[in-house]
Amino acid sequence: MTLKPIPRLILIIAVVGAAAYGINKYLESRQPNNTALPASATTSNSSLITAGTTVIAPVPTMAVSGSNTYQTILDKGVVRVSVQSPAKPFYFVDNGTPSGFNYDFLKMLFAQAQFSSKNGPIKLDTDHIVDTYPAVPQALLKNDNRGNPTVDIAIDGLTFSDDDLPGVVYSIPYVDDFGYALIASSSSSIKSIADMSGVTIGILQGDPDVKAYVTRMFPKVRVVELSDASINGERSWINHFIKDGKVDAVVYDYPFAVAEINGTNLQFAVSKLPESDLKYKIGMRKTDAPLLDNINTAIRKVKASAEYVELIKKYFTSNSLAKVRTAAGGESVYVVKAGDTLLSIATKLLDNKMRFREIETRNNLPNPNLIQIGQKLVIPKS
Repeated sequence: MTLKPIPRLILIIAVVGAAAYGINKYLESRQPNNTALPASATTSNSSLITAGTTVIAPVPTMAVSGSNTYQTILDKGVVRVSVQSPAKPFYFVDNGTPSGFNYDFLKMLFAQAQFSSKNGPIKLDTDHIVDTYPAVPQALLKNDNRGNPTVDIAIDGLTFSDDDLPGVVYSIPYVDDFGYALIASSSSSIKSIADMSGVTIGILQGDPDVKAYVTRMFPKVRVVELSDASINGERSWINHFIKDGKVDAVVYDYPFAVAEINGTNLQFAVSKLPESDLKYKIGMRKTDAPLLDNINTAIRKVKASAEYVELIKKYFTSNSLAKVRTAAGGESVYVVKAGDTLLSIATKLLDNKMRFREIETRNNLPNPNLIQIGQKLVIPKS
């Protein structure tokens, strides 16, 4: 049986259709992958780390939108992190090795099931260092010379809100229950809040939260904004400005000040000022909703672990707390035992677990987790 010739018009249509289909498939292959991996992925219990200290020199353009950074992290097995360095005790590089609370916390975070990768444990790429606090989240909006974002997340004890930097949103807190501290020379007459009237107080430049707090709480002080840019490679701005007499004292986040005032004659006159409650969050682009959801889930898991409490104690215990007045007027002294918490102590001695805050304030404690076995605590009268 002989086949009839294919009409020319039908042949042309077939050729054009095949070409269009091929072009369409090629264009689809160039689009970002927007499929998120379910949160029920297999758990990974370890992580591999890459060290680095390269300073970012980003192209000043807005990051592209519509990408799925969460899926990209899983596919590549790497998360790129914007950090400030040196920023002890949160992040610093010692002999080429990254260290600090943020670094150890991220290892725990990206070992959670939400970040199980086909390439093995997620690696931390911290070769994205900036020198000032506001620049940390700003790195999320920078692109390289190909138009691709340079980092995936930003971490540095960020207290910004979602409205402060358009295009950037923040996770739930990964560190909380600390506050602003009043830092002064051990020889200063500033020993408490009552001594702050008429003095000059330094605050961190570029932090709208601390500025609003000090302005509201201490209207009789003169406020000076100070840059936290490193000095000779060290984050020593607090000691520098107090020593030079530019300010009488500084109001600053207790956790960040721990390492900075270590080895100086400065002390925490008040380790947790009233009505201050710091909540440190991780920043990411607003377009990265799957990443935000999975980071939030992982944060909850890590914070519920005993390892997290030990991490808090490791990095935020300080020997620079001002001495506490001895017990008087119906107060008593209690020696911390194994298994004690401020809640359990308040319940046992004051019949009200919520009075743990009174114990915290009376003993100039910066955080309810920072008590040690054998430590003597002054207990308010019942």
